[in-house]
Amino acid sequence: MTLIDVVLLIIAVILAGLYLRARRESAALRNSLDEYAGAASDLSDRLRQTEARAAALTNGPPHPVLIVDAAGRILYANTHALSSLGQNVIGQTVIEATRAHEIDAVVQEVLESHQSNEQPVTWNARPYYVRGVPIDGGGAVVVLEDQTELQRLGRVRRDFVANVSHELRTPLASIRLLIETLLAGAKDDPEVSTQMLNQVIGEVEALTQLAQELLDLSLIEAGQMPMQIAPANLREVTDQQLHHYEPQARQKQLALKNDVPDVLQAEIDHKLIGRVLGNLIHNAIKFTPKGGSIAVGATATADKVTLSVADTGPGILPEDLPRIFERFYKVDRARGTGGTGLGLAIARHVVEAHGGRIWAASTFGQGATFYFTLPLTR
Repeated sequence: MTLIDVVLLIIAVILAGLYLRARRESAALRNSLDEYAGAASDLSDRLRQTEARAAALTNGPPHPVLIVDAAGRILYANTHALSSLGQNVIGQTVIEATRAHEIDAVVQEVLESHQSNEQPVTWNARPYYVRGVPIDGGGAVVVLEDQTELQRLGRVRRDFVANVSHELRTPLASIRLLIETLLAGAKDDPEVSTQMLNQVIGEVEALTQLAQELLDLSLIEAGQMPMQIAPANLREVTDQQLHHYEPQARQKQLALKNDVPDVLQAEIDHKLIGRVLGNLIHNAIKFTPKGGSIAVGATATADKVTLSVADTGPGILPEDLPRIFERFYKVDRARGTGGTGLGLAIARHVVEAHGGRIWAASTFGQGATFYFTLPLTR
């Protein structure tokens, strides 16, 4: 073996060692890269899950939610914020996005003090409550809560309590006055005492009616009023109600007419729709002057029937028409005629529970007509 051969052999051995070492290092590098790739994939999955949870949390509340950095620039906006402020709010400051100095003042206070802050503000001519919470490391989460519906519900609650108190006060005052009169000596006169006791019974019946209608209304509004839907002949339902109120109509010499075709059937709760018709007929009798007339009619289309109760009374003023189906609402002409002011509110909820709607039309001085729709039997 020559020297050259020896040298070449040595070189070959060295190259073989380097090759094997490179193979081992390459395999180790591939393993490391695979581990890094797996770790990166896991990290990416966790990041996507975190982003999804964050989006779910911020999009869950029905309010605009913003995340701002320490400089007050918007880093994130939920769907409600994007809808209210526009799709290009990311990167804008709060004052640029909202155009509201009151909101910006709350955010700046949170960023400077690193403490939570909340203030009522007016934004876009509506009441809002701004809540800011600082984030560790700088920045804050800002929530804009629209208080319009909450304030409306507060007014409804206050009005409801005031109306119930008013409706209770009148019969209770009458009962107290009658009892005090009896105790003062009227009880010794049999005729007078009997008359007053009958008046007490009448006032108690009015209180009982109010309590029952309040209970019914609460059940209907909560969707807890049991309903038994079945095909019913509308002519028969109308006949029953007209027959029930015929004595009252006769006393006022009113003509009652049933123009409902005897072939119409609807999918209804017989008792509840009878109550709606009865309420409308009773109101028509109450407000129609002596010698007038009341007619119940019906017209059908492909999938629904529209019933109507028309009277020849004094009619309803235009400003009263939109409100007559509100709880406790009474037009001036009804103030002295009794009633709880709940009948039409109950009628509206019953009709809507059947998938229909109810409304009224009137030319003041020329009577009024109440309409409501029901689903036809297929």
